[in-house]
Amino acid sequence: MSSSPKSSEYYLERITLLILLLAAFFVRIIGATYARMPHYTIDSYNYIWQADILRNGGYSNYFPNGYPLIILLVSLFSPLETGLLWLNIILSLFTVLFVYLIAKGLTRNIKIALLCAAIVTLYPNQVNYVHFILTEVPCTFFLALSVYLFQKEKLAYSGLAMGAALIIRTTIVFVPVILFVYLFLNSRKKESIIYFISFLIIPVSLMLYGYFVSGDFTLGRNFTHNIYVTIKQPYKISYTKIQGVVAYCNAFISSPVQFLSDRLRSFWNLWGFLPYQADGFRGGLAYRLLVGLRFPLLILGIYGWLKSAKNSIPLLLILPAVSITIIHTLFFSSTRFTFPAEPFLIILAVIGIRKILRNNV
Repeated sequence: MSSSPKSSEYYLERITLLILLLAAFFVRIIGATYARMPHYTIDSYNYIWQADILRNGGYSNYFPNGYPLIILLVSLFSPLETGLLWLNIILSLFTVLFVYLIAKGLTRNIKIALLCAAIVTLYPNQVNYVHFILTEVPCTFFLALSVYLFQKEKLAYSGLAMGAALIIRTTIVFVPVILFVYLFLNSRKKESIIYFISFLIIPVSLMLYGYFVSGDFTLGRNFTHNIYVTIKQPYKISYTKIQGVVAYCNAFISSPVQFLSDRLRSFWNLWGFLPYQADGFRGGLAYRLLVGLRFPLLILGIYGWLKSAKNSIPLLLILPAVSITIIHTLFFSSTRFTFPAEPFLIILAVIGIRKILRNNV
């Protein structure tokens, strides 16, 4: 008996997706190991140092402790460097899968979904940071998981995944806040409360643990340090957040032109097509040009969002870029900071290109 067209399409989809995931797997193995790129930055060593403090029953609250906690858990089962690199490979691979599932659910188009996943598979920034022991890959995985679960209307689990992402990278803080407000104002009050309470569980639990161990109820205190880095002034560990905010405002008042120029420069380094600097390949021109792909990606992503149905999923896809842009324009930026937003912008950008092609055909 011959198979029906529907079953043939089903198996073709599964085979194509499997081939794509295998390609993503091997590309990430090469990027993480055989490319002989560095695995550590100064932030990497600080995360490992905080993980050692957690292991010994302490709690350092400079960086958020989400990634140090992951480092601690990995170290229980594997040599640290090997385990963290393999974790990056696996989590990045699942991010590709979630991108496919999210795009398929949003567009109802298998070809579009496979294209989105293929772009994430080969997108230079998404491959480059797999070899770094940093927060980018785990944060992006939990963000993608949260979006997928939200799309499946599993709001409590989606909130938990978003909370896990937040304790790794606090710069996504506006994502759950804006989504909560959107749901609340669109007659989905019950869903908004379920989502937001679930989101708070993991961050608040970690903050409570930190309070009992160290006396500080906070996810991290690098906020104040980042202010002084931004305004290029000396920092002391005794400085409070209020002192930092006052110093930030004074920097604007005393030199508004220079302050605004620095903010534009920070935005350009975050999204511009030729950033001032770039992590990886020692910041060479060729790599800076590859990183600059995020400029058209951002433009097309915004266009795709504007042309999408006005519901919570397209909004959720654009929010990581919104949150990261707000925070890192106000502070300082690095090319790696856009990493968590890129998979979702890719989905919106493909939707945008599809709209453009349809309008011109």
